[in-house]
Amino acid sequence: MKFCPNCETEYVDSIESCADCNARLIGEEEMKTIMAERAREAEEIFIKVETIDNQFEADVMKNALENEHIPVMVRSFHDTAYNGIYIPQKGWGIVLVPQAHQAKAREIIAALKSSFKNDADSSISSE
Repeated sequence: MKFCPNCETEYVDSIESCADCNARLIGEEEMKTIMAERAREAEEIFIKVETIDNQFEADVMKNALENEHIPVMVRSFHDTAYNGIYIPQKGWGIVLVPQAHQAKAREIIAALKSSFKNDADSSISSE
């Protein structure tokens, strides 16, 4: 049997790509390896590495971390039942990564924040 590594659908051996997402199908052993890795990732404890001020920062940081193959979650305080009432005290949201990736994630975020600051400073001085 073959499997889609994305949607985990099972196919007969004669099929080469997934009908739903067009991914290349893989063998049973490779799928077992992928599923074991996903199970380990699901068990990882995610910790807060940064408080963010807005959706833009969340998107930029999430993309940068994902590009470095760091699992990431963004939790927005705006989505709570209080409809963002605590944003002034808590920030817009937080960035969470597995504990094993904490140091690398903090380095990437620090570099991004530095570039945000440099871009803001250069736009102010050019006015």
